[in-house]
Parts: sequence; structure tokens; C-alpha cells
Amino acid sequence: MERTFVTNNYLMNKINEIGKYILNDEEAPEDVFISFIKELGVSNLLAPGIVDDEAINFEVLTSDDESVNALPVFSDDDAFIDYYGEDSDLEAISNDIRVYIELMGESEIDGLVINPGNLEFYLEKEVLENLPLNPVIEIKDDFEGYGPDQLQNIAQNATNESLISFMNEGDNHFEALMLELQKATLLDAVVSEEDLSQHAENGIISLDETGTLPLCTTGDDDVQLGVLFTSPDKIRNAIEEDSELNYYYQIALLDDFIEFVLKSDMDGIIINPSEEDYVIGRDELLEAYGGLTYNNPSFKKAIDYAFIL
Repeated sequence: MERTFVTNNYLMNKINEIGKYILNDEEAPEDVFISFIKELGVSNLLAPGIVDDEAINFEVLTSDDESVNALPVFSDDDAFIDYYGEDSDLEAISNDIRVYIELMGESEIDGLVINPGNLEFYLEKEVLENLPLNPVIEIKDDFEGYGPDQLQNIAQNATNESLISFMNEGDNHFEALMLELQKATLLDAVVSEEDLSQHAENGIISLDETGTLPLCTTGDDDVQLGVLFTSPDKIRNAIEEDSELNYYYQIALLDDFIEFVLKSDMDGIIINPSEEDYVIGRDELLEAYGGLTYNNPSFKKAIDYAFIL
């Protein structure tokens, strides 16, 4: 099979924690279950299926007594291979949990089983349909938002002095942090092995021409963090002098960035590495996700452009 490199380590930790209570015929504490729901809401799980030109046909498992039809999903490539083998004709198809819940609502599938043949954590359709998952917020298609020149001007002049003062004061009050983030215009750095200046017009690169560029992350074998910056100068100061990569920057859509970090199974976000080094942990991001709205609708086109540093 073609590997997806999907992981759900945090989700599996919560499932294993709940499993210990189940084995002891005990009910999991409310805070443990809520933590599980939050992780489930940002999970990308692998379902076995066959893709043809018209649709995706998912594999469905039936219980021995034929009373239950369950959609099998897997936490990672290894769990999928353990059940189906390397040479299966079935593809591992990654989807948000909401896709599977919607699929069950349109079919006779009775529930979802995570990692069959191993953990076999089963969730009934009725439970899944009533999970308090965060809503998906969509911007109306007819809203234009800022154009590339306006976005570049805003990005070039971003300073976020209020947020920097907050970070330097060492205030870890969650609500205050969330309000600061809601006010901020943060930047993310994107990288390319190719010099993209040839695609730039007045310092603006349209990603329609270059394709999507990978976001900067940092970390080691134990910790992985998404990276955000408060100004272009903070990005310049963080770039290693001997780096052979080419760096550019964008206005960060914070809702989308938080979702990217959580769904990539990362541990949190760091703002201004090598200077403020302000870390927002995963638990805080889960608390923030789906609460306040951090994306400015006027920035809806920000993902389409990068700027020369």
C-alpha cells in the first residue's frame, strides 16, 4: 500500500486511557472522555476503500451474527497494514471524522470500529452523531476579501506589539492569550528549495504558479511544533545563516494553522523561535479550536500568496 504517514498518537493515548477503565468495568471520568472527544474532533483516520472514477467504495465489516455493520478505521499506516497486509487491493483513505459520521448517516452502517484486530474500540452511530464536535465555519463564496497588494502591505507592516508585550510578561492566563491571538495578525514562514523570485511581481508570489509551499515547523524526535512569527524581521532573525532553503512568508490564517498543527499530531505552536520562544501547548490549542473565531474573513485569499522577505 502507499503510505499516508497519518498518525493519531494523542487520540490513541486517550483511547488507551479509556480502555483501562472499560477493562475494569468502570466508567471513564468526564474529563478523560472530554479530552478524547477533543482529540477525535481533530483526527484524520484511515478507512479502507477502493477509488474509481465516480466514487469511493469503503470496506464494511459485519459481526459474526450479522447484526452489526461497522466501518473500520485505522489510526496509522502500521495499524492498517497489520489488519490488511502490505499487498491489499484496498487503499488507506484519510478523512476527517466528520466525513465518516456523515457517511454513516447516509447508509446502514451501525458504527465505527477503530483499529480492528488490535484495539477494536467501537463507537455506535448514535454516539457519533451526538458528539459535540466543533462546527466547520465557512466564508461565503461571494465575499472577496483583501487582494494581494493589500495583504502584502498588512504583512510587511505587521508588528503585533501587544502580543509581544503579553509574551514577554510571562502571563499564561488562557483567556487573555486567546484574546491576544484574536487581535493579532501573525505570519507563517514557507520554504522552497527553488528560488521563487522569478515568479514574483512586486514582491508577491502567486501560489497558483508555484503550488502550495510547505510551512515551517521545528522540533526533534520528541516534540514537533508549528512556527508562527509576529513580523517579517522576526522571520529573518530566525533563519540560519548557512540555510540553503529559500524562505518566504504569508499572513497566517490562525484557525487553519491551529487545525493544521492538531491534525498533524503535533505538540503545539511556538511563536518567534530564537527570540520570545513562546510555546502554546496542544491542550491549549484544543481548548481554543472551535471556540473564538481567529480567521479574519478579509484574509480569505491569504493562502494564495506568499511574499519575498
